Amino acid sequence: MSDTRHMDLDRVRAAERRAHWNAVRLAWLSLLAFWIIASLSIATEFDRMEIDHPPLVGWVTEGSSVLMTALFAPVMMALGVRFPVEPGRWQTSLPVHVAGYIAYVAIHVTGMVMLRKLAWVVAYDGTYTFIHTSAFQEILYEARKDLGTYIGYQVIIAVALALEHSRLETLMARAEARRSHRLTLKCGGRTLRIAAEEFLTAKAAGNYVEVRLAGGEHLARLTLADLQKQLSEAGVDAVRVHRSWLVNRDRVREITPTGEGDVAITLDTGETIPGSRRYRSELEAA
Repeated sequence: MSDTRHMDLDRVRAAERRAHWNAVRLAWLSLLAFWIIASLSIATEFDRMEIDHPPLVGWVTEGSSVLMTALFAPVMMALGVRFPVEPGRWQTSLPVHVAGYIAYVAIHVTGMVMLRKLAWVVAYDGTYTFIHTSAFQEILYEARKDLGTYIGYQVIIAVALALEHSRLETLMARAEARRSHRLTLKCGGRTLRIAAEEFLTAKAAGNYVEVRLAGGEHLARLTLADLQKQLSEAGVDAVRVHRSWLVNRDRVREITPTGEGDVAITLDTGETIPGSRRYRSELEAA
């Protein structure tokens, strides 16, 4: 049991690392797209208004901001992994994110201004001026923009984590089915472990599946495809008979044509479910 727990913990950590770097790569890609679009927009606006400007000035100013955000993006994502803002944890996580946001604003603005000053000295032979009105107003303006960026990246990492955890749960459910011949069904806040041999049929119901067993029925959050793979790992001959139906082939008693290639499938329990001609060959395969 100890080895299993360590294996599961290692899998969770690996999933979180994948989520972290997937989110970072997405952030970098979005920053690249933003840099190109914003720089081209600035150049177009200058030309439209016939404003004299140094060459590539839009690329330099926007690039300095993008570069500093790109450098801090892995840190923002790491905070989202380590301190998720979710029920039961937000009281602890929120202060960490407030501190992370303040650090991001400070690093972003300071680094951006330093890069622009360097560019003006090297390329434009002049002095870059960041503060045009008051320091407070300029920093407040940048902080408002950075708040949207910080929150947006926390949303990205939360979605990436949810996708990786869902993928991991699916893989572990299949491994459990292969090991113990039991299904893992998420039903509301409960996780059920049910003997796979009890499976009769399953019907898709939106984002859920109505799983019918010898001992009752459960509404589980998964797809028919995932359920079929679990059943296959557990040694149950489950076959897709319709876009919305899955059946235990060993429980099929009779297949009756209903016209145009469709069929009615009667189980040994007396229950009848529809079968589509699209899946008929799979149903009737030996």
